[in-house]
Amino acid sequence: MGAKVVIEHNGDGWAEIFKSAGMQAVVDEAGEKIRANAGDNFRYDRAQNNRFTAAGFVGADNIEGAYEEAEEKVLTKAVHR
Repeated sequence: MGAKVVIEHNGDGWAEIFKSAGMQAVVDEAGEKIRANAGDNFRYDRAQNNRFTAAGFVGADNIEGAYEEAEEKVLTKAVHR
């Protein structure tokens, strides 16, 4: 018969990994790639004050970008490249 194994969740440990500089670098790289694929009318911003994970957002930088996304789905398509 096998030994009994107990796994304990360590939320602080996971948060430390997911908020690390290395994880933020991976997120920043992906965000910048998506922004570049979308074009000059979009921007990448690193998320601030995230409690549990590194994060960032790509969005329209101006009205032209908003129209490009609304009419041609430029940003949506950039995510899938």
